Amino acid sequence: MNGVAVISQLTIDCIYADFPRFPEKGEELYAKHFEMTLGGGACVTPIRLSKMGVPTRFGTFFGEDMLSATARMLLDKYGATNVHNFYKGDKSPVIFSTIYSYPDDRGILTYDSGIGEDSLSDDEIYDFLKGADVCFAPQRPEILKKLQADGTKTVYDVHWEEGQTLDDHKAVLRYADMFTPNDKEAMFLTNTDTPEDALRVLCEYTKQPIVKIGKKGCCTIIDGKIQYFPAGEATPIDKTGAGDNFLAGLVFGMYHKLPVGECIRLANIAGALSTEAHGCFSAKYDLNDYLR
Repeated sequence: MNGVAVISQLTIDCIYADFPRFPEKGEELYAKHFEMTLGGGACVTPIRLSKMGVPTRFGTFFGEDMLSATARMLLDKYGATNVHNFYKGDKSPVIFSTIYSYPDDRGILTYDSGIGEDSLSDDEIYDFLKGADVCFAPQRPEILKKLQADGTKTVYDVHWEEGQTLDDHKAVLRYADMFTPNDKEAMFLTNTDTPEDALRVLCEYTKQPIVKIGKKGCCTIIDGKIQYFPAGEATPIDKTGAGDNFLAGLVFGMYHKLPVGECIRLANIAGALSTEAHGCFSAKYDLNDYLR
């Protein structure tokens, strides 16, 4: 086996914070804080974990454009290692987001060319992921079936999309080792009214659903019983990337072959600590310090 493998687009985040309000049409306001950084998504996991001593390989998509050059520079800044570029075209495959960070939440405006994992063949994806201890589940059931047979553990995460149904995910959920929706996503997909009811339904389709419930942490079912795991302690400044750092913590625990409860504890710690600075990577933490 060979550590953690991830395929993901890269995002550049431009974060504005500490401004009086959102500008009206024709109006210019000034923010007291600005930061350009790598954004969230699955890329957070290999970058964070490589700095904690976990062997990683990261497959992504660069062009020859200015955004791609900036993304490469930011990868170097954050110490990313073992990076592979899948893209051979002449477009701009890097996602660009402008984030308006308020004390209690944030607003995001994003441009995404859509050039990512969908552009790769099954063979390209499988050849890159095979042999890993842990990877994020591609939306290709046949690849997941092969990875499962190889012994690779997989994490499946979803993003909110209007109109999605549980049927859209069943084929992937069948092979995923952990599924990590938030409470809104879980209840919507299962047509239930509580995270607990959503968990019970999801257990019919996937091995280990974990439902994130905001400030309360998250819950899952272990040995047939619902268990709750409190959120990590932190003094939050910016929530950008908290969910992505949560996943990095979860994968860190899975790589170390820890029990589910310990994986979730580390995930909650990582998610919380990441909010103590702006963006996905500015907060400093090392989960090796929290291993029991």
